[in-house]
Amino acid sequence: MLLLASCTIALALHLQPGSHVVEHSTYDDRVRWVLPPDKLAGFERAGVVITEDTQTSIVALATAAAPLRDMLTLNGTISTTVTDVPRRRTQHNTSAFSTTITPRNDPLPAQALDLEGSAMIELPAQPLCVGQVWKTHVPVKTTLGSGTATIEHKVVSIEGSLVEVDVTGVGTITGREYNLPHLLPGSLSISGKAWFDVGAGMISQESYLVRNRLIKTVHDSTIGFIETETVDVTTHVGKPTAMLPADPRTKR
Repeated sequence: MLLLASCTIALALHLQPGSHVVEHSTYDDRVRWVLPPDKLAGFERAGVVITEDTQTSIVALATAAAPLRDMLTLNGTISTTVTDVPRRRTQHNTSAFSTTITPRNDPLPAQALDLEGSAMIELPAQPLCVGQVWKTHVPVKTTLGSGTATIEHKVVSIEGSLVEVDVTGVGTITGREYNLPHLLPGSLSISGKAWFDVGAGMISQESYLVRNRLIKTVHDSTIGFIETETVDVTTHVGKPTAMLPADPRTKR
């Protein structure tokens, strides 16, 4: 109870050099075409895909480098499997990556992330108590276009080293990446939970539901797109590997 009473729940990323990080992510992203029923039926008869469904599975394996001015750098490989469900096509890819983030989980250099990837950036600089709330206002990207989101976080509980955080956010889609400017502005939202492991110094699990809309109604006819995405991310941190001396003949 002392931890809660004195507001010492510090949500800051920290890893020992050489620590191994394994992250598993799954995404199920569905974009449904909205049209008047008669037009929709015609497209369906013609074999047009009305609901796009893209399922993505990612496994990232990384090692923490020595920190520079408290910045955290992870180097490793990322393996991605993407399945286009309606067309029954699957692609696999593995590549090397290097990423640098601040203790507050902000990417370097600063950049707009996917909405789900923005849910737990800008971690609070000050320790928190259970029940406390912090908000972020961030640029984001979605399948339907870019925009901005205001995300509210509430510390729900702490059990052992795991801090449970409720996440809810809403915002506006204003970018024209989807090439449908007449449907702008659109709306976006995210809801779910995240768990921060204060012992491991990492966000250990995230689970979200994303809902985005580009919808317009003109003369009683509604057209546009509705996106629904489920996101689950689990991260494990392993102990650092013993570092070899620069000269292998040197005794340790």
